[in-house]
Amino acid sequence: MLNRYAGALALCLAGTGTVLAAEGAQESVADAMAQVFGAENVKSVTATPVPGLNEVVLDGEVIYVSDDGRYLIQGNLVDIQERRNLTEERRGEMRAEAISALDEKDMVVFEPAGEVKHTLTVFTDPDCPYCRKLHSEVPQLNAAGVKVRYLAFPRQGIPSPGYDKTVSVWCAEDRAAAMTAAKSGAEVESRTCENPVMDQLQTGMRLGVRGTPTIITETGRTFPGYVPAAELLSQLD
Repeated sequence: MLNRYAGALALCLAGTGTVLAAEGAQESVADAMAQVFGAENVKSVTATPVPGLNEVVLDGEVIYVSDDGRYLIQGNLVDIQERRNLTEERRGEMRAEAISALDEKDMVVFEPAGEVKHTLTVFTDPDCPYCRKLHSEVPQLNAAGVKVRYLAFPRQGIPSPGYDKTVSVWCAEDRAAAMTAAKSGAEVESRTCENPVMDQLQTGMRLGVRGTPTIITETGRTFPGYVPAAELLSQLD
């Protein structure tokens, strides 16, 4: 979204010149951004620890704009002294908020028999080789108290055979059994129903998911790709 409107945004912000004062700059920057991206896409504008620089959260993106509206920065804001990536922390908060807003009844869930110590939400594709490898280790994760919740992310897009298979899994009477069958290479009965597959795919794209598996913790930390269960457990603990 940002690249599409970068030129218009530069003109819009440049037009404000140095009129924006530090005090009230966030409101002025928000107004300017709303003119370009639409008010519904500007989620927040807040001051950063860097004097004169504002964090702007768009729909799925974090950028930075100077108080005077002249400069726009894309990239990570890093606190070297504290060794913190402030941008990634903010993205993590956004991912956590987006994931927590989803209804678990729309997922394929594998729960521990006992206490749930951690929850992992995984964007998955039944045909993805590394998704299958991760799925083979779900019992190990469950045994350690980790709940695994799958969201649909058919890599071939819509329409595609992969999308059809994913829909069949989500429409099965026993989603967990169908997911395990699909990831073992077995045939899954072709089914259709009202399903959340398209919405989950779009959510994943909005959160920056580019491949499967993509693993997200409760705090929004992301592991893009397969991670062995033992390593995941060490990271969670």
